Amino acid sequence: MEIILLEKIANLGGLGDRIKVKPGYARNFLIPKGKATEATPANLARF
Repeated sequence: MEIILLEKIANLGGLGDRIKVKPGYARNFLIPKGKATEATPANLARF
């Protein structure tokens, strides 16, 4: 799953980085805690 980081996360990247992670990690941890958002065309335009 492709996501955009909203803050710096160790071993993943920094603010605005577009990375690929496992879908479960993104949906169960990063997105609910506000640390990332899905890399949709609308979100990509913001960064």
